[in-house]
Amino acid sequence: MSESSKAVKEPLNRSQKNVFWLLFISISLLNLYGNYIESKSLIIYSKPYIIPFIAIYFSTSWQEKSENSIIYKSMMIGFFFAWLGDLYMMFSGDENIMIIALVCFLICHLLYIVALFFSSVKGNYKWLLFVTLPLVIGGAMLGHQIGGGDKFMVVPVMLYSIVISVMFSFTAIRMFTKKSIWGALTCFGGLLFICSDVMIGFKNFQGVTIPETYIMLTYIFAQVCITRGMLFEGENK
Repeated sequence: MSESSKAVKEPLNRSQKNVFWLLFISISLLNLYGNYIESKSLIIYSKPYIIPFIAIYFSTSWQEKSENSIIYKSMMIGFFFAWLGDLYMMFSGDENIMIIALVCFLICHLLYIVALFFSSVKGNYKWLLFVTLPLVIGGAMLGHQIGGGDKFMVVPVMLYSIVISVMFSFTAIRMFTKKSIWGALTCFGGLLFICSDVMIGFKNFQGVTIPETYIMLTYIFAQVCITRGMLFEGENK
């Protein structure tokens, strides 16, 4: 199969794609700037649109096949819970709302795990011992360190850390098994998710001063990298 036949075919024409990306980049930059100057209004009017744009890009670019439909559905539902998590995170000053946001992101990551499992891990179980297990142990230890000062949150934070470690390990397995730029891009997205969530953890539970701009920058790139990397599964083979 030639390299050209492996490319993801976009149903949008060039001008439509240019408009789409212009809008997405504009909204993302507006949100980053809003976080930089700490403008509540800019954040509120930009953040809710980031994930919907990514979901639209994924949906309009995906060429669904029956054997890959579970990947598509898992990703799309995952986007929905990521969007809910984004909305709740705008009011993270309330601990109860913070927990709801964590649950939404937890479900999102679990759905990404399902998509990644059927993409790369199914049938490659030997990688679980050498990649997933060490990362899960490390994630649990990091989660305990981040949430250890809050007896109420330490268990949820550890659980969240374990789940995102599993997700990252699955992106790493995907990179090793796919041996393509799309596998590497997915893994890079998983790593950025780790960075974003670690910053959120230290900021909210350890009182470390971390600019929200850094958190959102890594989060946006993480979602884009995983989304674009997973589109490889929707190609015509």
